Amino acid sequence: MGDTLDVLFKDTRVGVLTSDGPGGGASLTYTPLALETFGLGFPLLSVRLPVRPTMYPATQTRTFIDGLLPEDQVRALLADRARVANDDTFGLLRAYGLDCAGAIQVVDPDSPAAARLPGVHWLSNDELAEVVSDLTSAPLGVSVGPGVRSSLGGLQGKLVVVVDGDQIGIPLNGHPSTHILKPARLTEKGSERWPGIAQLEAMGLRLIKETTKFGVSVSASDARVIDISGRPGLLATRFDREQDELGTVHRIHQEDFAQALGIKEKYQQDGLTPPRLLDMANLLSLHATAPAKALIQLLEMVVLNAVLGNCDMHARNLALLLNGGEIGLTPAYDVVPTSVWPDHERELSLRVGGEAFLNDLRGQHLLIEAISWGMRRPSANRVISRTLVALEKALPSVRQQAIEEGWDHPLLDSVVTESSARINTLRTT
Repeated sequence: MGDTLDVLFKDTRVGVLTSDGPGGGASLTYTPLALETFGLGFPLLSVRLPVRPTMYPATQTRTFIDGLLPEDQVRALLADRARVANDDTFGLLRAYGLDCAGAIQVVDPDSPAAARLPGVHWLSNDELAEVVSDLTSAPLGVSVGPGVRSSLGGLQGKLVVVVDGDQIGIPLNGHPSTHILKPARLTEKGSERWPGIAQLEAMGLRLIKETTKFGVSVSASDARVIDISGRPGLLATRFDREQDELGTVHRIHQEDFAQALGIKEKYQQDGLTPPRLLDMANLLSLHATAPAKALIQLLEMVVLNAVLGNCDMHARNLALLLNGGEIGLTPAYDVVPTSVWPDHERELSLRVGGEAFLNDLRGQHLLIEAISWGMRRPSANRVISRTLVALEKALPSVRQQAIEEGWDHPLLDSVVTESSARINTLRTT
């Protein structure tokens, strides 16, 4: 096998990854076609890796290409199956990089033509249940066969899938996935490790989507709860995919903030080093097509997650959309009201206005945070107030949707109660 991999961007070969040797990293060189098509300085793959004629060494690409892969145990299991070292990012992308987050595909130019023929392995209900039950040992559905060559960041056991009506399938050999399926994680005794997680995330995403009816500008991925042979799962539409009128699926590019900031850490450790909301705001001010709008949306995202009690809003759960040269925030994703679980910590993944704990968060912290980004106090106040009012209006209707659509769970009442209380708390300074 060769020591280079091609990087495709929407089916166009725009770059070459060259192995950096035993360390598992890779340098990146843009192709002449990328330079000619997009121009010098264009933020094609990452705002940190704009198009240029000279090579980006592995030290500069590592956080970006690592971000295309899962983390920790999921990564280790995939590495074992591919027979590569856990730290061999280059080898892992060779094995699983044909369907990554955003508009990127990583292709081995030496692979046989048959290995590049995309398709879908459609699953019966029983097959889907089996693939889901195998996730602890076979992440991302690799138990289906060698054609499963998709990758997605994160820790949670999940599947990238193709949905067509009521059919769910596993993409093969680079076929673009359309949805992400997150089955509830079970304990050894068969109970849910985090009770109601699928219903809770569905409610979080639905609430954010509902607030757009009341003036909030940031949206959320479409999501619904499905039954997998008695096991609930969240089926979320990928915001980095779009389908045209002929049914063809197209990739849209994105990168999370850890990638954009060039950092490995996704949780804030102190008040001085990234990731911080301030770092994200500064990046938006520098790179967003409409910086003022992007900062408003970031503040909305902070308020929404705070009210919902999502303590896991970290640097990999916020992302940039890089679409046709326009840069802004992606829709919300991975929004789970974690505070309803008594055994889940209440420490915020990213501090807000210097406050590290959800229970101590007040309106003044939201204001302090927004002002530190350069927002004017009256403008920040309006955004915070509007977002709180929108959530207050959206809560009853989304709670009713859960009942009417059959994905109800007792903890959803806790979300309503706790969120309503936090709305009042965050109105105080």
